[in-house]
Amino acid sequence: MQTKYSRTIDRFFSHEGQDWETIKKDLKPLVKLINNSNKEYNLQIRRDCFNIYYQGNSVAQVTPRKNHTYSVRIHEKFLSGSMREKLASYSSGKESKSGYIYFNVKNEQLHPFFQRKHLNIISGQIRRIHNGEEITMEQVIVTDNPPSTDFFIIDRQVADHVNWARIDLLALKRSEIGKYYFFVFEIKLGRNPELREKAGRQVSDYVKHVREHMDDYAYCYEKNYVQKKQLGLFDNADNPMPDSILIDREPDSVEGIVVAGGYSQLAKKNIEQLRRMIQKNGWDIRVKQMPRMLLND
Repeated sequence: MQTKYSRTIDRFFSHEGQDWETIKKDLKPLVKLINNSNKEYNLQIRRDCFNIYYQGNSVAQVTPRKNHTYSVRIHEKFLSGSMREKLASYSSGKESKSGYIYFNVKNEQLHPFFQRKHLNIISGQIRRIHNGEEITMEQVIVTDNPPSTDFFIIDRQVADHVNWARIDLLALKRSEIGKYYFFVFEIKLGRNPELREKAGRQVSDYVKHVREHMDDYAYCYEKNYVQKKQLGLFDNADNPMPDSILIDREPDSVEGIVVAGGYSQLAKKNIEQLRRMIQKNGWDIRVKQMPRMLLND
């Protein structure tokens, strides 16, 4: 499938020089808030923009524009009328389009726009609307696996320009020679019937897809990592992270895992069925069952 993009995936800012320096400066207060949120909030870089997540749900998409302004997109169902007007007071305009509210925010207003009080109100609305257990489970995994030099989650809800199917979590693990390699994670509750076969097929397809586009994925996430590190998202006094990383470009280095939560009898039956299907189909993936979501073992 041909696309208009030069690469399969490009989850990084293409801005260079002063533009990137300005973005880093503008995002400092927001990054500090996210780093102090005990993993409640999460920032992921997309193509020349970033998403703020709350417990796995997207709070807002933020896109840098010209003249030191940012376009902020928030789903209308997460904003009451009074909250829309409150946020509009920090912007130079707003409009409604396709179920989203767009705010035009100057760089000096980005911090008050995303102050903790506002995020708490939006997050409260998200909690009332979204109670997906697998999204919650995904968030537990992120919380239980803080970044370290040996293993870290680099992205979540990963789609690219060729394949719109979303990888739940994408992680990087360091090999003995110092390079990192990809881990593709599909998250399923043990009682979910998709665990019996569909989840395994999904992960196998994801692994195959990443392997087929290995150079693009490695290039993307080497840049993605550097930009997150420069923003301060990987600050860790106990386990300092490197300024840059190298990702193994050998296709066989990519691994796939289905993470199944729960220890009910139904969960055990579904997991055993999946293991049989993995063997039957020759899928190069694993299943990990756990009550606590520690991935790096």
